[in-house]
Amino acid sequence: MKIVIKRFIAYAIDILIVSMISSLITSNTLINKDFKKYMDTYEKYEEIVDKYEDDKEALQETLEYEAITDDEYDVKLEKLNDSFNEDNVSYNYKLIKLSIVSTIVSMLVILLYFVVIQYYFNGQTVGKKIMKLRVVSNSSKKLNILNYLFRSLILNSVLINTLSIIMVIVLSKNDYLIYNEIIYVVNYIMEMAIIFMMGFTKDNRGLQDYVANTKVIYEGERV
Repeated sequence: MKIVIKRFIAYAIDILIVSMISSLITSNTLINKDFKKYMDTYEKYEEIVDKYEDDKEALQETLEYEAITDDEYDVKLEKLNDSFNEDNVSYNYKLIKLSIVSTIVSMLVILLYFVVIQYYFNGQTVGKKIMKLRVVSNSSKKLNILNYLFRSLILNSVLINTLSIIMVIVLSKNDYLIYNEIIYVVNYIMEMAIIFMMGFTKDNRGLQDYVANTKVIYEGERV
């Protein structure tokens, strides 16, 4: 099995572990006071989505039964879409604001797992241990905890999520939505760069490895 496939499997295992721990913590209302509000808001949002789908289906049926003309259908559909898009943006923004605590907790768990634990276990996580992988230095210098931190900032989108949290706190709704779209595009480009570099470069080093001066090897392989 190629090392890049092993890395993806190891990462999937690690993310599953991190997600489970984060969910257990953030679902505790003593820690996350916004959890119930988030769930209530999400349920309302799902109802709006369901109603939108039902209304769109009903409108399509009226067209099929020739109860309205094509032009009338287009006008009604445009109004329906505009109304839904407005609700969709509003509810998504509310959900983002209510998930600030959850996002912060998730990032702390990520940093604990991928930085602190991986540092103390000499470049291994549970996933890497299972797949017999290890993060090592790409040079003769010994890795320190900052190497793992820089790696996690890129690989686990900690930097992007931190910027997003800051923006949702300090910016207005409209400004946040504009700048968050830019951040989303930047994050997508970074993720694609990581996948491409890991899959097609000679040493299978991703963007995070170049930033942190690291590489991933099979355990026991010479560095």
